[in-house]
Amino acid sequence: MDILSLLIVNLIPLYIIIALGFIAGRKLDVELPSIAAVVIYVIAPVVNFGAMVQLEFNVDYIALPVILFCFSGLLGIAVYVLAQRAFQNTTANLIAMSSVTGNTGYFGLPLVLTFFDAKYAGLYLFMNMAVLLNESGLGYYLGARGHADIKGAVIKVLKLPVVHAIWLGLLVNALNINLPDIMIKYWHYATGTWVILGMMIIGIALSKQRRLQIDARLLTWLFIPRFILWPLAGWGIIMADALIFQVYDSTLYQMIAIFTAVPLAGNLVAYASTLNLHPERAAASVLLSTFLALVSVSTNLLLVRHVFGLN
Repeated sequence: MDILSLLIVNLIPLYIIIALGFIAGRKLDVELPSIAAVVIYVIAPVVNFGAMVQLEFNVDYIALPVILFCFSGLLGIAVYVLAQRAFQNTTANLIAMSSVTGNTGYFGLPLVLTFFDAKYAGLYLFMNMAVLLNESGLGYYLGARGHADIKGAVIKVLKLPVVHAIWLGLLVNALNINLPDIMIKYWHYATGTWVILGMMIIGIALSKQRRLQIDARLLTWLFIPRFILWPLAGWGIIMADALIFQVYDSTLYQMIAIFTAVPLAGNLVAYASTLNLHPERAAASVLLSTFLALVSVSTNLLLVRHVFGLN
C-alpha cells in the first residue's frame, strides 16, 4: 500500500471519531469541559510520562524541542502584532493563540505510530513538549489578553500536570528505572484513549455551536501560519541538519514533516469557548483544517521521502 493510501486508511477513523463526538454532544448531552478536563489533567500526563520513560534518549534530541519552542513563540508574537493591525477586535487573539500550536497529539501521534516503531513515540512526544508548553503558556496568554498576565500564564503552565509528568518521566529514564510490563500495557491503553477522546473533543465542541460560521478572511489568517509557515520551518530544520549538522536520520525527518503539517489544534475550540473568542468560527476552522490536513500531511511526507530517496 502506498503512502497516500495508508494515510487515507488511517485518517478516516479519526474523522469518524469526530463525527461520533458530534453525535455524543448532540444526542447524549456530553459536556465539553468534563471530557477536556479528563484528557488534559488525567490521560495526557499518563501518556507523556510513559513516553518519556521509554524514550531512547540522545543528547542531540534536546535541540529539537528548543528550536520548536523558540519558533512557536516568535511566530505567535509576530502573528499577534500583525493580526492586531488587521483586526480591531478579539479575532487577533484567536489567531495568535492558534499560531503557536497544532493538533500534533491527537492527530499526529496516531500517524507516527502507524508509520514508525512504537519506540519513536517517545521522541515525537519529546518534540511535542515544545508546542505543549507554548500552547498552555504563551498561546493561552495571547488568547486571554486581559484575563491573564505573564505571571498568570507562567503559573498556569506550572500547574499543568503534563509538564510535571514530562520531567518526572525524563528523571525516571535518566535513573534507568524500567517500568513493569503491566504499566507499559496500560500506557498503550492510555495512548489510544488519549487519541480517541482528543478527536472526539472536536466533534463535541462542534455539536455545542448553533451553526458553523465560515469566515474566509479568518481562515486565511489561521491557515497561513499552520499550513505554510510551520511546514517551512520544518523543512528549515530538516535541510539544515541534512546539509550541515547531519545529526538526525530519515525517520526523524519524516516525523518532523508530520509534526509541522498537522491541522489546527483540537483544543483551540475549547479555549475559544472558555475565553469567548468567536467559538463558532473557531469550530468551523478546526473542522476544515482537519480535512485539509489529509493533503498537507501527505504532501509533506511524500516530499521528504522523495528528496531523501526513501521507499
